[in-house]
Amino acid sequence: MYRRDYIMRQIEFMVEVIQRITGLTAEKRYDAALTVIDESLESLFGLNGTLITRLFGREPLTQLTFGEEVDMRQAKLLAGATLLHEAGKIQREQGAGTESFQSFASALELFLEALLDDDGTPLPTYTPEVEALVAVLAPYHLPVHLNQLLLRYYHRLGQLDEAENVLFEMVDQAPGAIQVIEQGIAFYRAILAENDAVLLAGNLPRDEAEASLTELLNLRDNLQ
Repeated sequence: MYRRDYIMRQIEFMVEVIQRITGLTAEKRYDAALTVIDESLESLFGLNGTLITRLFGREPLTQLTFGEEVDMRQAKLLAGATLLHEAGKIQREQGAGTESFQSFASALELFLEALLDDDGTPLPTYTPEVEALVAVLAPYHLPVHLNQLLLRYYHRLGQLDEAENVLFEMVDQAPGAIQVIEQGIAFYRAILAENDAVLLAGNLPRDEAEASLTELLNLRDNLQ
């Protein structure tokens, strides 16, 4: 009961915060909106937006909710992702490209971690969409750890062609990274254990998956 009450209070809190941010940005009071975001992140995690985005790529952002129950952890991750997404939009409007990227990328990491914990419960309406975050980050090369989360996310959704695209982007970025190659090999072995209907639904025919697996196995052999 306590966890359910906490999650409901969290949703009510976020609805109010998003309304405040929306009103301030409509008035072009960007600094005030960013202050609301920082204060809200501080209340959630004990860190403001700048400190959270400084962790991006250095430490897993899941440490922000370390030790918490899964459903409470997910509620916080979703709230954090939403707030950082809002910060990214404001920073982009202000022309702060680096800060905007860090906010959007941090939001995507938190959001993917929340979705990979998802038990099927409908998401709050204020959360961003993965596709929107991926689209806004498309001009950038994403770090490996973020692409690894995307690979797991697309695999879970059955979007196998998207998962493969992410995988080979990682391989191209770091062709000698054995961890990436091993993750790719595990991915292809897992999907090749499925029936053809699953592969076709994911737009990744069996022969293509087998060819890609062979390519990664050869790449691994050449590195050993």
